[in-house]
Amino acid sequence: MKTLPAKVRAVLALMSQLDKTIALLQKHSTLHCPAGCGKCCEKPAIEVTPLEFLPFALATFDNGQYDEILQVCTNDPTGLCVIFRPSVTKFGGLCNAYPHRGLMCRLFGYAARRNREGTAELVTCSIMKTSQKLSFNDFQNQLANGSYTPPFFADYYMKLRSIDADLCEMMPINQAIATAIKSVKHYYSYRQRRKPQGL
Repeated sequence: MKTLPAKVRAVLALMSQLDKTIALLQKHSTLHCPAGCGKCCEKPAIEVTPLEFLPFALATFDNGQYDEILQVCTNDPTGLCVIFRPSVTKFGGLCNAYPHRGLMCRLFGYAARRNREGTAELVTCSIMKTSQKLSFNDFQNQLANGSYTPPFFADYYMKLRSIDADLCEMMPINQAIATAIKSVKHYYSYRQRRKPQGL
């Protein structure tokens, strides 16, 4: 059974692997999120898992913000991610903890699912589809004919599940963040947390 710091390290390693894969996809396809855009975060109650926010939860524990974040998660009626800062930019907002954003936050826009025919389809926003129409259509054709293999949502969530299946239940984002924070608090209720040194 992995310790909590070991789980965090495993999640961070998975995120790092995904970030490199997405960087290659962006270079190949030329698709990119518009600078300062946060439209995808404006959807309330996005479904994620507690495990993908375990690194964020441990960071809030280390900097003493966990009770504050937990209270906001529990009491915010909007359902918007507590890490999201709406109306910060003309496009819609920014993530307040970008290095610790979840797996879903990284995958959306740059990962695929399979349709009923088994063909890969990029899951992205209407902004990228319309503002980068030629690049999007060209890349979608590459996915359809199998000449490029993108990251798949299902594959990465399966990898995440292999780290800790118990923390991989899909739930609204603030509930998932609260669950991750409670897991960290519970783990360290009878253990001393050493000063972070690469976890």
